[in-house]
Amino acid sequence: MHVDPRERYFRGLLLVLIAAGGFFGLAPLVLPTQFADVSGFSGQDVFMYRLAGAATFGYAVGLAAGFRSEWRVLRIPIAATFVFNAASIGACLVAIVGGVAQPVVFLILAASVLFTAGTGYFLARPLISVYDHAGVDRSPDLAPWVTALFAIGTVAALFFGLAALIPAGDFGSFVGYSGLDDFVYRQGGAATLGAAVGGAMVLMSRKWESARIPAQMALTFNGLSVVAAVIEITSGGQPIAWLILVAAGLVTVGSAAAIARGGR
Repeated sequence: MHVDPRERYFRGLLLVLIAAGGFFGLAPLVLPTQFADVSGFSGQDVFMYRLAGAATFGYAVGLAAGFRSEWRVLRIPIAATFVFNAASIGACLVAIVGGVAQPVVFLILAASVLFTAGTGYFLARPLISVYDHAGVDRSPDLAPWVTALFAIGTVAALFFGLAALIPAGDFGSFVGYSGLDDFVYRQGGAATLGAAVGGAMVLMSRKWESARIPAQMALTFNGLSVVAAVIEITSGGQPIAWLILVAAGLVTVGSAAAIARGGR
């Protein structure tokens, strides 16, 4: 079988994406205060740090799970990653133009430009020639309840993604937090917006082959969001933590069931 010479570059890109998603996901998720201290942020809205980390770590888990998969399986996660990093570029530029960019913002900007270019290239020129797609069944096979689950998750991700990305700290203030560290809000919003785009693509496909990795990403993101919400509630957090607990809990249970049942 003919092997596309770009295959090794694609797998290399995946490795770098997994490493970056793992670090920038786990650091604010597990050690939000320490991450803020090292990065130069205020560290006030710890819950938002954890949510941003949970969203980012979902990409690392999904891409790691699909590392050896064919392009048709990775197409949606790569598209979601492209949107995440493109939005991240916008978040970085807003911080830089506003004169409030810490050094880590420039590092994230450089990484986001690289990742946007890399994922954008393979979206424009996918590795389809590597794989034999003859005879692949393209008919939808997702159970209606799984489709509904993705629809609910997509709408929620779109709302919270845009709210954190555009109003940023103002959204935080609206729901009872300090609203400091606009950049952290925007990074969380960028990651969540990418998840929303991935969910929308799953709804268009309605194939479990395409939905499996997004479901794993959703399970990771929402499962960790549940943990973050529980920590926030037990420490006397704002009411929105209860809303996120319920919404993320629903998607977590649903995603786990969908994975266990193979989308049926």
